[in-house]
Amino acid sequence: MKSKVYKLDGKLFRYNFDRCTVEYVAKAGDEELKDEAEWMQKYGEPLFGIDHDGYMVIDSIGLSRENWENREARDGYLHGWVVDLEAEAARLAADFVKYELPYLV
Repeated sequence: MKSKVYKLDGKLFRYNFDRCTVEYVAKAGDEELKDEAEWMQKYGEPLFGIDHDGYMVIDSIGLSRENWENREARDGYLHGWVVDLEAEAARLAADFVKYELPYLV
């Protein structure tokens, strides 16, 4: 069982009660849905793992149900994770510009 999608700091999350994890999710677009259908037809297994609500899990981390249900604890935990996600994205972008982009121009 999973919670409704919860938005914080521009990111989407939901809680997986069976696994006691928070899932960082994204709504699949038309292109992802098309690719998922083609992949399933060709290989018989999902590419993105898009669920029946149209979301795909980008990443997940552990969190107790008690902390998920406490809004203050949840928001603090998720805000810290968002900071980490944004720092990681900035590092990956900088690495791309430094190491990959010069070979593409």
